[in-house]
Amino acid sequence: MMQPTSKSSTESAALTFEAALDARAQTMADACTRCGKCVEVCPVTGPGGLSTEDLKAPAAVIGGVVDIVRTGQVGTKDGNDAARKWANACILSGECIKACDYGVNPRFLLHMARVKMARQADPGVQRKNGVDGFRKVAREVTQLSRIQLDDALLERLGQGGKRAENPQENRREPPDFVFYTGCNVLKTPHIALLALDIMDTLGITYEVMGGPTHCCGIVQMRAGDVATSGRVAEGTLDKLSRSKTGQVLSWCPSCQVQFAETTLPTIEKTRGAKPFEMTPFTLFIRNNLDRLRPHLRERVPMRIALIVTLELPASSRRRKTFCAAFPE
Repeated sequence: MMQPTSKSSTESAALTFEAALDARAQTMADACTRCGKCVEVCPVTGPGGLSTEDLKAPAAVIGGVVDIVRTGQVGTKDGNDAARKWANACILSGECIKACDYGVNPRFLLHMARVKMARQADPGVQRKNGVDGFRKVAREVTQLSRIQLDDALLERLGQGGKRAENPQENRREPPDFVFYTGCNVLKTPHIALLALDIMDTLGITYEVMGGPTHCCGIVQMRAGDVATSGRVAEGTLDKLSRSKTGQVLSWCPSCQVQFAETTLPTIEKTRGAKPFEMTPFTLFIRNNLDRLRPHLRERVPMRIALIVTLELPASSRRRKTFCAAFPE
């Protein structure tokens, strides 16, 4: 894990999370050439409400997004209606990133444009919307997971009150990995439990974190309350920084994007180093597939449907690779 130098620590000490995030957004906006290729390949411009005329001028659309990021204004003189529609329609497909020839991340620019638009609301409204959104997620996750799991299984997923009884966590040295569930998978907890079974089979040690007590800050960010989002995310990052490999395995694609593209690079600016690297669990499986193959002994005569994860298209390809590893 990279350690901050004294110089970087001194320079970053003056930066708040909010200021560092804005500086990253401004740098990215400055790097954008407004060529419009990102708009051309986006799969949701039509469903997002952009007209045929809008799509004839893709450079104007991305230019409007850049204007919003730069000025923080969303009036007719800053950005344009097509830019606002495109930003709000983003489904995190990542097609725009692949299309850029200049190393710009248009998905991050669209995210920051949405944040800028949300920040037009009164600060009190931003905070209230963030709090209400967080409470809604916490209530749904808690209720749905408790309907499906007993106390022992909840504790296994890090959601019970007696975590010390988990044999995976009753150790003196740090675990190989921290497994970060995020929130939404706890609504379908059998998926996360299967992930733990895989790690147990591989004989690795891990600690499970996730749920409302380990919030990634995305709900507050969407509401425009960047300062609170930063505080929440930093608290979670400090908790996640416990593995001896410096690796966190993530299940949730949205959390992966939030941490990898927004939070971790910003924390690197404020602290001088990233506390860890975050790896999608599907990539972890692919990297350990040869170790898993001896355990895939039984043919599974089932037809399955694979969900294409738009935030991380490569994850869908990894799932296909894993399914193909079972005996014919």
